Amino acid sequence: MQAPTVFIVRALSRHLGCLLAFAGVSLATTEAWARPTGPRAFCETYADAPECMGRSITCNKCHLSTQPVAWNAYGGALFAALKGAEFDANVASALRSIEDEDSDGDGLSNREEIALGTDPGDPLSQWMPRPTPEGAENPSFAIGEYDPAFAYKRVRLLFCGASPSYEQTKKFAEQGGGAQLEAIHDALAECLESDFWIDEALASLAHPKIRPVKALGPDTDVLISGYKITLADYQWDYRLWQYLLSGDRDARELLTAQYHINRDDAGNWKKVDGIISNPPMGFGGGQLLAPEHRAGMLTTQWNLLLNIMFAAVPRVAAGHAYREYLGLDLSLNQGIKPVAGEPLDIDAKGVDAAACAQCHSTLDPLSYAFAYYEGIDLKHLNRTGTYRLERPAERIPGWDEAQPEFVVLDTKVDSLVDLAREMSQSREFQRNLANVFFVYAIGHEPVPDELEEFDAVWTAMPADGYSANRLLHRLVDTDAFGIP
Repeated sequence: MQAPTVFIVRALSRHLGCLLAFAGVSLATTEAWARPTGPRAFCETYADAPECMGRSITCNKCHLSTQPVAWNAYGGALFAALKGAEFDANVASALRSIEDEDSDGDGLSNREEIALGTDPGDPLSQWMPRPTPEGAENPSFAIGEYDPAFAYKRVRLLFCGASPSYEQTKKFAEQGGGAQLEAIHDALAECLESDFWIDEALASLAHPKIRPVKALGPDTDVLISGYKITLADYQWDYRLWQYLLSGDRDARELLTAQYHINRDDAGNWKKVDGIISNPPMGFGGGQLLAPEHRAGMLTTQWNLLLNIMFAAVPRVAAGHAYREYLGLDLSLNQGIKPVAGEPLDIDAKGVDAAACAQCHSTLDPLSYAFAYYEGIDLKHLNRTGTYRLERPAERIPGWDEAQPEFVVLDTKVDSLVDLAREMSQSREFQRNLANVFFVYAIGHEPVPDELEEFDAVWTAMPADGYSANRLLHRLVDTDAFGIP
């Protein structure tokens, strides 16, 4: 049985690499721990700022470096405005007092830059509106305005995987303006049911969240004594993602589903309830988790295997969930929401050191809820992807005495299931999902003149039943999508 261990050790090396990378970033934030509430205070003061709509700013708003501490021009102005006063009680008034200044000398006041989404402490952080089109008219598209022909072609390319045919293009051109807009949405509806969109495009958008590894997954061709070395099957993850982001379904179930998705012999989706046993002659590949402990993509056998592995406190799993489903990367100091008294350093890893505490004051309360879920137990491989109430006490000395609280987005929860539900109902989840589709469709993050339309798209998700399809119908109507 040496070969499976080799594969596990290789995966563990990658897992440890992630931990070390995270620790490396944490170590770069030493003295900033004294002000971990800065991003929250900024977004409470400027709730309408583009950077605070469904996400949060980072320490870079004020700092060139946090270890050693160094301020940019805006941070220096804020520091001076505080005049040594206690930070949390006075930062809002200090921020307001420097709004009319132009800290970085680029010609825009600090308040104007905050409204645009550029950095008031960096003279190179600028944005220029689109220039007015000049010269001869483009023979194919209307430049500088929403062009239905351009949008129609883009829909066919992005969502059907091919340009419209000559006949389709001719028929589209012969229609009036209102009919053309209707034809764009008809084409989109057709494309969103296509094999290209569901099996290729949607699957590609899932890669960063799932990260398939052939050596551990169902595609491996390694056999040991007749056993296929599959430790988990990531196709369950892909199918759930594809199912929920198609067919007008509720995207929140990416984090709340307590079922799995398979296909019947005709290729149609079908829900699978209950426990799914591992296939015969394999170490994994089923879904052994009892439904009441499931939280969609966060608790698949594959996600637990890959992101928990041997960790007693599954920080990588928690950081992955925060980053991929809320768009908040703690290693970049995004989404810092300190919990009082944290980090506890419950597993004696030194995370309460000043260099690490800023990130871990948010990360660890997220991680505790994952501690009941098994990653890899070399003595009991059939435990992978299961829930064990006794696991934290077995793996973490002092767990029972510490009684750590589970907290996400400033909200205390009782379990990973509750934590995932809280995430799924957040503005961060909505914005992040919309951003995935925006970047796919437009090719870049929203820029200042696109933010108003973008915000209108993602804030409509509750009214649209959290449907990815309806979100995309809104997206193709935006100037960002339809202006050549």
